[in-house]
Amino acid sequence: MTTAANISWRPADTLANRFKLIRADLGMSQREFGDRVGIPASQVQSIEDGSSPRGLDIKVKKIALALGVDRDWLMWGGSLGEGPTNGGPDGGDTVPSHDNVTYLTAA
Repeated sequence: MTTAANISWRPADTLANRFKLIRADLGMSQREFGDRVGIPASQVQSIEDGSSPRGLDIKVKKIALALGVDRDWLMWGGSLGEGPTNGGPDGGDTVPSHDNVTYLTAA
């Protein structure tokens, strides 16, 4: 029996998972999240289910502005835990890292 040693788990780098990470960090339902950033909860759910609604770039910009999340990271992804650490979406001192990631089901 062979096992892989020292392999770190990371969530899939998808737009859906980045939305879920931010929402989980804020502890919000899809409705609360949508209300806070100015998009319908149904569109939040659609994005988290893997769909790309019309005007996605505008929605991502709204979220970035409303929550102080890096727009490029939200839209295109990248390494977790890198970059500025002067405030995550909850106003804390760090950005989310893969150590505290949990997958959410649609709320």
